[in-house]
Amino acid sequence: MTTTTTTMTSTRPRLSTAVVTASVLLGLIALVGGYGAIYFTGLEGWDGIAMSFVVAYEFLTLTGLVAVAAFLRGHRLGRPGVVLYATWMIYFTLFKLIAFQEVQAIPFGVLALVALVCATRPAAR
Repeated sequence: MTTTTTTMTSTRPRLSTAVVTASVLLGLIALVGGYGAIYFTGLEGWDGIAMSFVVAYEFLTLTGLVAVAAFLRGHRLGRPGVVLYATWMIYFTLFKLIAFQEVQAIPFGVLALVALVCATRPAAR
């Protein structure tokens, strides 16, 4: 008696360069920005407003990382989540530039803009 086994291989469609680029950039923004929010806010002391800022910022960072993971997995809410997170980072950068003249925030805004352009590119067929 002979037994044959067949292995099923699932082939996932290859991710486009735009999806990978947008995901990597937004992941880096989220990780570095999340760390920076805790570190630099802690330098000035932990009062009520500082704690509120860090909690809100970290929540948005976590939301951005979840959107990036969904985008990489091809979930239908991944692209809108990534677009929303990138747009929020651009506006937050503009707010920091206008309110605090914090020019160190410019690279975050530029990376978010590049990620936004990549995320909104139509999928190549």
